[in-house]
Amino acid sequence: MCRKKKLYEIVHETLARAIRSSVFPPGTVILEGPVAGRLNVSRAPVRQALAMIEKDGLAHRFGGRGLIVGPVGTLPDRTLLDQVLDLIDLPESHVAFSWQTFINELEATIIYQAFFGAVRINEVELARHYGVSRSSARDALLHLEPLGLVEKDSSLRWIVVPLSTQRILELYRLRELLEPEALRLAVPHIPPLLVDAMIKRHETVLDRYPAITAGELYELELDLHVRCLDFCSNTTFVDVLRRTQCLLALSKQIMGIRIDMPEYEPFMQEHIRIFLRIRARDEIGAELALRDHIQASASKVEERAAIMRRRYVATPHQFFQPLNV
Repeated sequence: MCRKKKLYEIVHETLARAIRSSVFPPGTVILEGPVAGRLNVSRAPVRQALAMIEKDGLAHRFGGRGLIVGPVGTLPDRTLLDQVLDLIDLPESHVAFSWQTFINELEATIIYQAFFGAVRINEVELARHYGVSRSSARDALLHLEPLGLVEKDSSLRWIVVPLSTQRILELYRLRELLEPEALRLAVPHIPPLLVDAMIKRHETVLDRYPAITAGELYELELDLHVRCLDFCSNTTFVDVLRRTQCLLALSKQIMGIRIDMPEYEPFMQEHIRIFLRIRARDEIGAELALRDHIQASASKVEERAAIMRRRYVATPHQFFQPLNV
């Protein structure tokens, strides 16, 4: 009986095929974040796949982030990846990874619970609830862990990380300290074509506001706070900031669903002003503008969290258990 391939093995085969067929030409800088986003997978299997690509000798590491396609000495071209990403996709067999079929619903359930405090997650009951294997349930939780939504306690049991007032403010303080500096380091490496596409996407959504979805707003948040930061050369900054992405997911799961869209939402114009500084290679200007933007966002998110606590109560689920069980 043939062994079922792991996700990282499928990603490796997909990337290796793209390199060998020159879909990814020499000089292409392959980054975890953009590839994971294109293939709709978490970063972990992409990270493993890139390590295999390097071991194969198809690409090599250099002073910046990611791998450069080609032998040592090949000059990097950071504009290539954005141009060729649409040319790759996982094979149809990828649909066998069942955790992706319920991950958005699970994320929404966990975020909703997080407003009301920590609970334990029973893997067996989670798998039973969604009609999947326990390994698929675990894969879903592993996908949510880097976002700061779940973690393991001292007994290695999964728990929901609460979104208390204190934690929200602490996460915003962390973002305020690290994210502007990470963007400053990223600015020289962000392809202008990518920035132009982000500006256009923001302007299109802004023209239709408020007749938009929370999912569309979430994609705009990812443009600035995730996709741009993927070009930061300080990988430690980027890894630490992943733990704050629960704040972005928070709005995705409640705005227009549990809470009405605000009549006026300034963040799109704020993003565009930052993108214009990025396009002008104004590193300090982008850094300062992002810091102002983060400071202005903290009170809005905490207000939304407070509304959730006032309007709603925690909903019991078969896979949630009290911490003392």
